[in-house]
Amino acid sequence: MKLAIFWIIQLVLVSLLQYLYHPSITLALIGVPLLIGLVALASWSARRNAAGARGLVIGLIVAGVAGFMFSQAMDVAYALLSAPEGLRFTVLFESLFAGLWIAISSLVARAWLPRSEVKQQSNGS
Repeated sequence: MKLAIFWIIQLVLVSLLQYLYHPSITLALIGVPLLIGLVALASWSARRNAAGARGLVIGLIVAGVAGFMFSQAMDVAYALLSAPEGLRFTVLFESLFAGLWIAISSLVARAWLPRSEVKQQSNGS
C-alpha cells in the first residue's frame, strides 16, 4: 500500500510541477514520464545501496546524474519542438552523427590501440 501511495503522490506532484513550469502542454507531457522514470531509477538505486553515509553519498550522486539527464532530455525536447522556428531539427542528425562517431572511434581504439598488460601475481591469479 505504501508503494502505491508513494507513486500516486509522485505522479500527481510531478504532473502539476511540469504543467506549471513548461510553456506548453506537449513539453509537460514529455517531462512527466521522463522525470517519473528517473525518480524510479534513483529510488531503485537508493533501495539497493549501502546504509549510512556511504549510501547517502551514492544516492546523491545518482540523483545529481539523473537531474542532469532530465535537463539534457528536456533540452532535446525543446529543440525538436521548436525545429521549424529555430532550425534546430539538425540536432537529430548531430546526435546521430556524434553517436556513430563515438561508437566507431571506440571500436577502432579497441582494435588498434594496445591494451594495458595484466600482471600476474606470485600466487598465479
